[in-house]
Amino acid sequence: MSKSLSFHEQTGIIVPGATLVFGLLFFFPEFRQLFFYDGVSLGGLGLFLLISYAAGHLAAALGNLVEAGIWGLGGGRPVNWVIQAKDRLLSSEQIDSLENLIRQRLRLEIPAIRGMTPRQWLPISRQIYADVIAHGKSAKIDSFNGIYGLNRGLAAALLALVLLSLAFSETDWRVTLGLLPIAIIYLFRMYRFGISYASELYCQFLLLPPQPPIAKRLSNVTRLPVS
Repeated sequence: MSKSLSFHEQTGIIVPGATLVFGLLFFFPEFRQLFFYDGVSLGGLGLFLLISYAAGHLAAALGNLVEAGIWGLGGGRPVNWVIQAKDRLLSSEQIDSLENLIRQRLRLEIPAIRGMTPRQWLPISRQIYADVIAHGKSAKIDSFNGIYGLNRGLAAALLALVLLSLAFSETDWRVTLGLLPIAIIYLFRMYRFGISYASELYCQFLLLPPQPPIAKRLSNVTRLPVS
């Protein structure tokens, strides 16, 4: 699987999708025979992974709604905290260095970072991410991004199961009571790794030399920052 699916797909799609499917089998036990009719087989496992992949995208869609609410209450996405008057991510000196490095290294004539809108800052943050990738310093950032997606997907899957348990009047209330705090823990982990992602992104960029990079073709840069 690792040869055909990226780290982000495995952590952010497959694992949450499998969690959601396992939970659905708890509420709909008659579907268990689709995967485990005659024990665990290669065909049943393949079908389970295929459906888990599809369910993982549903969990990711719900996760997008969940993270919009979380970051709406948390002061915006961490990657945009640097444009706020009271930045909680970098010091004032680091903000000044970030502005200078963007002008020198990326050759962008930008106004002061503080006060920019998220729409104005989005393409700049993406270019920062692409520059860090081109410099070969994105391993830890991508790891934080993958773990962020994992926790977002798991929280969304568990919240979906919580809603489903509430819809079934015969469901033991202890099931709902057990799933809800676990979902909250995953949401907290998502929040923490969203901050870690943004902090690592800017710290790695600040370590780059001020000289503009040599123009070259960027390949395999298909995934954009999530936070």
